[in-house]
Amino acid sequence: MATNLMVIGPAGSGKTSLTSKLSEWMVQSGISSCVINLDPGAERLPYLPDYDIRSIVRVCDLMEKEGLSPNGALIKASEIIESRIGDVAGSIHSLQGDFKIIDTPGQMELFLFRQLGSSLASKLRGKTAAIMLLDLSAVSGADYAALRLLGLIAELKLGVPSLDVLSKSDLLDRKASVLWQERITAPKSEGLKGEFVHNLSSLLSDLEKRKRVIAVSSVSGEGLEALYKALGELFCSCGDLS
Repeated sequence: MATNLMVIGPAGSGKTSLTSKLSEWMVQSGISSCVINLDPGAERLPYLPDYDIRSIVRVCDLMEKEGLSPNGALIKASEIIESRIGDVAGSIHSLQGDFKIIDTPGQMELFLFRQLGSSLASKLRGKTAAIMLLDLSAVSGADYAALRLLGLIAELKLGVPSLDVLSKSDLLDRKASVLWQERITAPKSEGLKGEFVHNLSSLLSDLEKRKRVIAVSSVSGEGLEALYKALGELFCSCGDLS
């Protein structure tokens, strides 16, 4: 049974880069996989997709033919994809591979906060998981807490389990990484904001006792093996991601 991996995260968090590197690592490790591009606005990709949503709709074409703004064209494109979601899911199902890595639209809200993501997740066959990317630039306690909360929202919206992955870990040296981890696990802010962040972090801690943040680098490939093992644990009732 194939496993579908939805790579999601805020714009610029490294979704396409991780998709490319993870696919490359799986090939080198002898793990069969295929890659799906679901971003109708993508201009260039570092990988050759086995299925490309741009065969159905392109944002640049909508802008040119219908005179839409970039945001308007993105929304229109997502509506077109939603109207053909059965065909899209069928095309993904027809692909060969134990893992199907799905590179979602650059604008996360188009996938997560509209019907596109949940509709696709409900129609995919096999096991499905979301990989939520946390951008390294989110170094403050409030930013980190908000991003961890997005991971929970993704599970609620998509109806699938998720892994929180810290992208761009190659930008940190070992010492800085330790300090950064300490900062995000014990965020400190003053006043009402500090109280809110503290309460939110406590809530996340209670809700995610079995989940950890996995640091990966799409440049060096560091952390990809840990990510692969965590995916196996995600679908194991006896697995422990703490």
